[in-house]
Amino acid sequence: MTRKRVVMESVLFAAAIYVGYFVFMMLQGMVLTQRHVRNIDLAQQYEQAESLQAQVAFGMIERNSEWFTVAVMGGFIVLGSLYGSIRWMLAKRRPQS
Repeated sequence: MTRKRVVMESVLFAAAIYVGYFVFMMLQGMVLTQRHVRNIDLAQQYEQAESLQAQVAFGMIERNSEWFTVAVMGGFIVLGSLYGSIRWMLAKRRPQS
């Protein structure tokens, strides 16, 4: 196994974890929004999206901050490095056939 392959797998693994996390958060937000508005007549009364958004208040608003960007990039590097080092050690341990 080459180092190039391990690096590529590490990057893809970390990216898959982050994409999965964001997809989960989006689906969770959709489900929570659907469960909040149970009465269809009530939902039809609010034809503008702004009024519905003002009433549904859960989650948090994340502003684009430097610390958030640093944390995301650091987490990406840590996940990739951890996966790569474990994968490299397991590949070295495995007998070559």
